[in-house]
Amino acid sequence: MKKIIVLLGIVFAFNLIQAQDDNLPAPSSKPKPEKPVMPNEQFHGFGKHKGPDLSKWIIEPDFNFAVITGGISVGLSPNIGYNVWKGLFVGGGLTYIYTGYKNIGFTDNIGGTHYANAQWHTFGGGVFLQYNIWKGLFVRSRFEVLHRILDDINNGSVQLNSQGNGYTVYIPKVQTTIPNLLLGVGYNLLESRNFFFPIMVSYNVLNSVTDKQYALYPKGWVFQLGFVNIF
Repeated sequence: MKKIIVLLGIVFAFNLIQAQDDNLPAPSSKPKPEKPVMPNEQFHGFGKHKGPDLSKWIIEPDFNFAVITGGISVGLSPNIGYNVWKGLFVGGGLTYIYTGYKNIGFTDNIGGTHYANAQWHTFGGGVFLQYNIWKGLFVRSRFEVLHRILDDINNGSVQLNSQGNGYTVYIPKVQTTIPNLLLGVGYNLLESRNFFFPIMVSYNVLNSVTDKQYALYPKGWVFQLGFVNIF
């Protein structure tokens, strides 16, 4: 019986000492076990940056082409737009067009004909609003400002050279800046929402107040077939 009482006293004393150790400040107290990290609480670092939503953009890599009397025009007019509300897109683009004339005939004062080449350079840019009405059908308005550097073939002349023994064709240079406001309707031939390959017809409502002699759209109309503008 005495042995049992002594054994119980030893166990009681041991538990009392252990409880006192737990109440002591570190480093005397026993370290608390760390809380296990759950899989969904692990730190994953910085996530990948979310890129732009390309479905909200429209891209139209347009070209310009026209056959004119004695020459040809070629150029680029790429456009890009962003969907700001439902079917409404706002965007802009740049334009560069080269026009070259070959063998333009000019008559001297005695009836002789002399030939020369000429060049036109057109560059500028603009902004547009486009609303997709239904499926591929859309309407568009575009305001642009174009600067033109032209060999003025309408006012070219033939003059005697400085030695007086021959003729030289003289073509003056003209620089002019022309605004245009094109209103049009079209249909996108592709099912893609953001890559346009349209058939479109537009009219320049400022045509009546611009100088037809130097205008890019002398008749006011612009026809677009796919990526090619024909005017």
